[in-house]
Amino acid sequence: MARRRPADPRGGHVRLYWSLLDSPAWRALGHADVRVYLAMRRRLGKTNNGDIDATLATMRQHGIKSGSTLAKSLRALETLGFIAKTRQGGIANGGKLCSLFRFTDEATFDLPKADNHKGGPPTNDWQRFTSIAQAAAALREAHDSARRPQNKRKPRISRRTAPEIEAEDRFSDSKIEHVANSPTRKTRRTNGAETARRTA
Repeated sequence: MARRRPADPRGGHVRLYWSLLDSPAWRALGHADVRVYLAMRRRLGKTNNGDIDATLATMRQHGIKSGSTLAKSLRALETLGFIAKTRQGGIANGGKLCSLFRFTDEATFDLPKADNHKGGPPTNDWQRFTSIAQAAAALREAHDSARRPQNKRKPRISRRTAPEIEAEDRFSDSKIEHVANSPTRKTRRTNGAETARRTA
């Protein structure tokens, strides 16, 4: 019978392998992104990968107090392949359920409440980045896309009808022609030669 490994007297711990910490994708993360990742990793157990939430209420305990900061960090972690969404929650799903995530460097099990997410081996999506520049470019694109308005502003439609616009254009053209052909006013001032001829 196999002997059970004794529990660590210092308590639980977060295990991160060097291959992940030394990867270009990890080096492209910001400080807030790393903090969010570690806070989420703190909640990882033996069988709950894919059932990890990252609500603002939870993250406040780890120093993340801004919703925009949390959203940006989650976007960065997803873009660089450290986490993947297993359930879309919030307004995007039309309900009050929170989004759920999995860590791509760990195996997952079947999770009925996470949109029936099927388990599988680690995918290690972060390994697809081969340089820091490539990872940073992917981050910029993701953040720029999030800042762009989803619905472009519709062009303003004029309430004037086509005949009204055409009539105004004809009027403007005729007015310009009238101004261009208008006679110039003669001046009363005369030069010295003309004055001398008249007095002679």
